[in-house]
Amino acid sequence: MAHPKKALALVPLLLLCLPPLFLSAQAESTGSSASADMKSGIDQFRNGQFDKAVALFQKVVGDPSAGAMKAGALFLIAKSYMATGKLDEAGRALDSYLVTYGGAVDHEEALYQKGRLLFMQDDLEGALRALQAFVVGYPASPFVSSAWFWAAESLYGLGRLDDARSVYSKVISDYPTSVKIEAARYRIELIQVRRKEVELARLLKWSHEDYLRTVEDYQNRERAYAQVIESYQKRLAGAASSDDQKTIADLRQQLAAAGAAGSSSWLSDQLARLQQTLAAKEAALALKEKALNLIDSSAGAGN
Repeated sequence: MAHPKKALALVPLLLLCLPPLFLSAQAESTGSSASADMKSGIDQFRNGQFDKAVALFQKVVGDPSAGAMKAGALFLIAKSYMATGKLDEAGRALDSYLVTYGGAVDHEEALYQKGRLLFMQDDLEGALRALQAFVVGYPASPFVSSAWFWAAESLYGLGRLDDARSVYSKVISDYPTSVKIEAARYRIELIQVRRKEVELARLLKWSHEDYLRTVEDYQNRERAYAQVIESYQKRLAGAASSDDQKTIADLRQQLAAAGAAGSSSWLSDQLARLQQTLAAKEAALALKEKALNLIDSSAGAGN
């Protein structure tokens, strides 16, 4: 499934990550058709004209005289498809590149992009494995801080919030110049909000269950009062004396007063619980608003 928002987030990085392979390859093939197509494709790529770039890069890949430029062209085809959200096509091009050009200069970045692509395809487990393998295999790579970030994003998407928070914190502490610093800070704030939401959900669940128990208890007491009145009525049925009638009236008045007192106490308890619940909701909403405001200032649209 294509994810245009995720794809668009890649565009700034893609525009900056054009390896020196292209320049040397062009120098070797000056004047050739493949060289001209490669140069035009790179220009279109940099201008965000990814469909036009793909058409030119495909011509390079199919040109027998293209030589070493074929590897770079194929890799840029994969990145162009990623930028436009054509993830299936990107996957085929990237896999072909990794299998065919294992020794190419862009192989390291291609492994990183593979992890990113799996994340974009919502294969979070696969993305996590690929990104973890990348940071182990290439600890000095310029892409390693971003690989850690997307590994954290995969953990976040899998609901492993504590693990995700630890990895976000690693990005902040170990890579202070990373373009992912602000995005990592935002995610940590968001995790805190999600924890508050879980706590609120538990509170509401407990309050609802307690409310149901209280209602049931009150209804049981009402039934008990009715049974007592009925019992006295049967016991004193047929009594004609004014004393007996007064006894019945007194009992009814006492039971009604007891029921009213119970109802008042129950309503007071419910009001207190409702106030507590509303206070918790307000606190949670305040945290949400703070987190959402951070979106406007977060700088997570890099690589």
